[in-house]
Amino acid sequence: MITAQIEKRQMETTQNTENLSQQIESFYQVSQFVESIDDIEKLLELIMGEAESAVGAEAACIALYDPSDERLRIKFASGAKRDQVKGVSLELGQGILGKSASSNSTVRADTVQKDSRFDSSVDEKTDFSTRSVLATPIRRRGVLLGVLEVINKRGELVFSDADARLLEIVAGQAAIAIDNARLLERTLQAGRLSTVGKMASSLIHDFKAPLTVIQGFVDLLGDPDMPPERRQKYSGMIQDEVAGFLTSAQALLEYARGEIRFAHEEVQFDEWLESIAEILRQSLSKAKIQLETEFECKGKVWLDREKMRRVVLNIASNAKDAMPDGGTLTISTSQDGENWRLDIHDTGTGIPVENRSKIFELFATFGKQNGTGLGLAMVDEIIQGHGGKISLESCLLGENGSLTSGTIFTISAPIARAASNNEENPVETRAETTEEVALRN
Repeated sequence: MITAQIEKRQMETTQNTENLSQQIESFYQVSQFVESIDDIEKLLELIMGEAESAVGAEAACIALYDPSDERLRIKFASGAKRDQVKGVSLELGQGILGKSASSNSTVRADTVQKDSRFDSSVDEKTDFSTRSVLATPIRRRGVLLGVLEVINKRGELVFSDADARLLEIVAGQAAIAIDNARLLERTLQAGRLSTVGKMASSLIHDFKAPLTVIQGFVDLLGDPDMPPERRQKYSGMIQDEVAGFLTSAQALLEYARGEIRFAHEEVQFDEWLESIAEILRQSLSKAKIQLETEFECKGKVWLDREKMRRVVLNIASNAKDAMPDGGTLTISTSQDGENWRLDIHDTGTGIPVENRSKIFELFATFGKQNGTGLGLAMVDEIIQGHGGKISLESCLLGENGSLTSGTIFTISAPIARAASNNEENPVETRAETTEEVALRN
């Protein structure tokens, strides 16, 4: 008798040790998932899979709670009927899953056909046969986020108390993952709205100048004695001003959506740049700045004509601000293997050393009174959208003994259309750094 009791206690101790080991292993695996994966959907899929494996279930699912209509919707599912199960919507209290959510407790049904809490509608819809169920709520800081459920213990067995504890451990990690993901989403949204607000304010400021110009031209066009050729010239200038600020407004909308749309086409590189140079010469000459061009790279290149035009004009505008007493702006091109290269060199005051690493951050104006609010951050994203890169070299007067100052921006991008960009229609490219920029501001 004593020997039998000792053997029983030893077996119980061994089983408890195995259960504890399984709990620790499951907790470790799920913790590793949470720490190493930032894709919430992939993370929850892995967590669900670990739950299924840990308790020896045939299938599992995660239903997320929507407080707007107080329903649970199965977002993730595994097993033979996973595709039919995904998207199923349940009320709080409906079935074992719904009862777990409404009671805020782990619910176990060993024989579902004899359990009044079981709702057979899902089985009927999916032609699945449920024998046993174990479900536990996913909660964080007292808030219901969803329910984790495992179905049918393998080997015709039923789920145990140890399985329930394991499922609760996994559900706790799932709650942390969901909560962190939603917190990040709210933070990014708040950052984006704040940034868009700043951009909108800056754009409104910039609209004043073109609107003033337009108003002046409209007044002139009111003169009935104006020659037709001059009337046509002023009309064209009005259209250019309107197109300019509409482009800026569109850039704001694209940023708000976290995307930039590209309309790449073959462009005669030197002719395209010369048309931009003509626009620049008029404004730069008034500021006593001489424009020089050296276009060695000729022929056709693949780019978005309007987007890259904004890039050149933006950098030229910055260069103009850096030369308040006049100077020289040189725009030159060359070919570097399969890439075209564009250098924009000014003889301005140069960029302070401490600002050079931040120059492509949003709103990095460093004392500028004017600007669209898009700045070189948007320039950088446009160039990335062309598969290219931008860099700068700058020197202050006296820096390292230099007798001159100035800045050179260098842009490089593929001449030909990228292999992955074969569409004839405008391409929508996700702006990869938008969220990071929003958070920094």
